[in-house]
Amino acid sequence: MAIQRRMFLKMLVGTSASAASIKVFGLSSLNLQIVDDPFNYPYRGWEDFYREQWTWDTVARSTHSQNCTGSCSWNVYVKDGVILREEQAADYPDIDPSYPNVNPRGCQKGACYAAEYVNGDRRIKYPLIRTGARGEGLWRRASWDEALTLIADKVLDTIENQGPDALTFFTPIPAMSPVSFSSGARLAHLLGGIVCSFYDWYCDLPPGSPITLGEQTDVAESTDWMNARYMILWGSNPLQTRIPDAHFITEAKYRGCKVLAIYPDYTSSAIRADQWFSVTPGTDAALALAICQQLIANGTIDEGYLAEQTDMPLLMRTDTGKYLRESDMVSGGADDQFYFWCSTHNALELAPGTEGSSIRSIDISGHSPALTGSHSVTLADGSSVTVKPVFEELKAHLDANHTPAQAAPVTGVAADVIEQVAADIGDTAMATGGRVMIMHGAGTNHWFHNDLNNRAMLLMLSLCGAIGKNGGGFNHYVGQEKIWPVKGLVKLSFPQGGKKQRFQNTTMWTFVHANMSDQNLSGEGYSQTTRGYIFDSVQNGWMPLYPESCLGSDKNTFVSTGATVKDPKVMFIWRANWFNQAKGNNYVEQNLYPKLDLIVDINFQMDTTALYADVVLPAASHYEKYDINTTDMHSFIHPFTPAIPPMFESKTDWQTFQALAAKIQERAVQRGFTSYYDAKWGGNRDLSTLSDQFTDNGALAADIDACQFMLDNAPETAGMTMAQIDAQPRRMNAQTTWTSDIEPGRPYTAFLKMTEHKEPYETLTGRQQYLIEHDWFVECGEALPTYKAPVDEDTYPLRYNTPHGRWSIHSTWRNAKQMLRLNRGGPICYMHPSDLAARGLQDNDWVRIYNDHGDVVVRVKAWEAEKAGRVTMYHGWERYVGVKGKKANFNSVTGIRIKPTQLAGGYGQLHFKLNYWGPTGVQRDTRVQVEKYNG
Repeated sequence: MAIQRRMFLKMLVGTSASAASIKVFGLSSLNLQIVDDPFNYPYRGWEDFYREQWTWDTVARSTHSQNCTGSCSWNVYVKDGVILREEQAADYPDIDPSYPNVNPRGCQKGACYAAEYVNGDRRIKYPLIRTGARGEGLWRRASWDEALTLIADKVLDTIENQGPDALTFFTPIPAMSPVSFSSGARLAHLLGGIVCSFYDWYCDLPPGSPITLGEQTDVAESTDWMNARYMILWGSNPLQTRIPDAHFITEAKYRGCKVLAIYPDYTSSAIRADQWFSVTPGTDAALALAICQQLIANGTIDEGYLAEQTDMPLLMRTDTGKYLRESDMVSGGADDQFYFWCSTHNALELAPGTEGSSIRSIDISGHSPALTGSHSVTLADGSSVTVKPVFEELKAHLDANHTPAQAAPVTGVAADVIEQVAADIGDTAMATGGRVMIMHGAGTNHWFHNDLNNRAMLLMLSLCGAIGKNGGGFNHYVGQEKIWPVKGLVKLSFPQGGKKQRFQNTTMWTFVHANMSDQNLSGEGYSQTTRGYIFDSVQNGWMPLYPESCLGSDKNTFVSTGATVKDPKVMFIWRANWFNQAKGNNYVEQNLYPKLDLIVDINFQMDTTALYADVVLPAASHYEKYDINTTDMHSFIHPFTPAIPPMFESKTDWQTFQALAAKIQERAVQRGFTSYYDAKWGGNRDLSTLSDQFTDNGALAADIDACQFMLDNAPETAGMTMAQIDAQPRRMNAQTTWTSDIEPGRPYTAFLKMTEHKEPYETLTGRQQYLIEHDWFVECGEALPTYKAPVDEDTYPLRYNTPHGRWSIHSTWRNAKQMLRLNRGGPICYMHPSDLAARGLQDNDWVRIYNDHGDVVVRVKAWEAEKAGRVTMYHGWERYVGVKGKKANFNSVTGIRIKPTQLAGGYGQLHFKLNYWGPTGVQRDTRVQVEKYNG
């Protein structure tokens, strides 16, 4: 017969057998007292164990810094020198009591940072030097002096033998920790090395934004979502990727905002929307343009806004398809001044605020620029030409090519549904003064024709008068992009000025030096292969490519073989898992990495990039350093402060690069190589004082000094101190270098300087520009926003999708123990049940995803919410997680595709600038096949 629990307890502690029982159970050494009632045992010391978990010696403010956009301030609790726990600080002040504040900020990933990474088993504790093959995982422990000496000598060898532009420095996203960003960038600057882009490389840059607005991507903070009355979630899944801010969507709905979700699959955010379109992947421009056509046809457009804020009234020549310029009309006239037809004066007039205009305003008060009509004008040479407004040409283009009936079979959205939604959007815009917002993300941006997607959506918003309005606009959230104190960052990173710094678009650099597969683009309307366009762009001086002259002078050789005459030799990577995230990482491993004599990774964990490096230097964690943190999602600034000193032998990034500068100086003096001529810098660089240059003669020796320097040298933060932002996050100062200023009680939104203060946009026309008459755009039929189908260069049946997910920030946390428990213990992909059945597959089978670029083996999950004809694998998985020996990941089946128009330059806003204009690393046009894996 079974003994009941209470009877057992009585037998144990309340009978004559108690003493014997205590001996049997090995409890005699604890001096336990025998009592009759075990539920009222007099010893209560066990409770202290739990109480002590909630006591601490010190608490420090810090931040999680993994490019998630959250920018969440956390309190870190320390006892006996050990981090016990982390909690949301939740003390951001209100913007205005009428808006919900941004508290609390944080997520389940941040809550386990200390356990997973500060104290985790992947923590890199001391310098490591590789002893086996790259990626083999064979290392030896080294001293800091040995590791720095090895690196310093290789740097000096490279400068002597190849030149400083063979030194490559890569780190992403300054906003997440700008002092750490500046540390390596400053050393690169002082040495003459190249600093690589990241925003376009990750394909986070929406190229339609610089094309149309002359701005990288300024956006509204999340509090402004509350002002929207029609919100379109288009390729952005905020409930997965904007966890601290997603509540504003629900709260906006309470205030009367309608939410439309546009995704191929039924996402977490689609569940919360009022309406969901299951659009065919990659056809978003067709849908947006059909809505545009309906807005115009219905007359629900803001004509006054279009006349002032856009190029719609500017006159274009019908013979060339280009703007009518002052140089066309007047001998010696300017090429960058343009005309509109003024209905008030019934005359041709120069538009104010263009790139060449002396009037630095787009205010058209007293004028009425016409949007329709045509006119015959006499040119300077005496000939006549017919001209008409851009709007007239655009309307004809949309009516001919982009009606709902034409879009329906392309997008999978019925024509009558497109018409109904367009009517809703137009009516809302007219009734609310343009409070229509698109929340845009990677889902529609990571395509070959991403610029066309962007331009079509921007056009829709311009027709509604929505850009530059609270509650409206094109709000592109991918990555923690907004470094608010940007002037302080630039001054710290590049003390001699940006003109003396070598900057490099990473997408093109990787495509060339990894000898990526070339593409025949004739089917897309282009006249050359990708390599041909790259060669011409570099030769024209539109895009830089380092090392200089690496393409040589023979275009045919480069196009046919991809061979270069100069190779990069040293690569520094910090704050990034560059190799893991590299599109086409098989090509990187096979073709680029053999060219590099030295790969240095500065890291706090052994990720894929560290595994394939030659020297790994241990980095301090977020909780062991001073830095600052800003984001697009709110207008506050707060710091990192060290909760504990750097553990083991780790150093902060600032201290690491400072130590390397000192070692390079020491070895340069010992070798007698103390200066060299640098043509970019315009003189001799002095290596004998490199350490003093790095620290500004000691003024920037400490991390906190670098933080304060950055605050002091930016209008957004001037007057703030590290102590002040440590005490509580502070909102940015009123004056900003962005497209709007900060106003008390008003959520930040972009382009108010243009809509309310009439400042010109940074475009050729000084306006939102929809006609791009650059020859390359005209030749390929993309002068106006249009739709082109996704590229089908990979001849395989399934679209390949690699979205951002809830359970990681890129590769960080992707292999955390808690996260793996939510992902079947390792990498998985998702497919619609019909696609599984067609291949004889079942849920949880091991499958091989493959194409001509490579393959990867994962488990498959049957997923009803997935779009048939597509396979999804969330990005971020390390190459060493999964099937033993495969050394593959989500990027093993990708290459790099470069769109020729993104190589264009020499035209107004189309000019190379780091993270502003340059080709993006797209990957969603990739196609694959899936089969059962029997290995």
